[in-house]
Amino acid sequence: MNIMMKVLPKLNRLIDVWCERRCLKPLCYILRDYPLYMELNEEWKSILESLQEIKSICCHELAVEERKILSELIATLQEAFPEA
Repeated sequence: MNIMMKVLPKLNRLIDVWCERRCLKPLCYILRDYPLYMELNEEWKSILESLQEIKSICCHELAVEERKILSELIATLQEAFPEA
């Protein structure tokens, strides 16, 4: 549960910023797995994979602060899913 409390506010912030900017490519990746449940499950693993795809495919579309948050989210979720 502690991981979820770290991840959800940052993830929601990114989604809000991307919606405001109409940054569609990252939104397409992340929203295919959203909304999320609070328990750590395969859905969260899919979110991790989507975040990794955003970082590798469309990172150039993101602002510096967004890339920082994205990296933090990936690192936090990798702690929960080290095999991903």
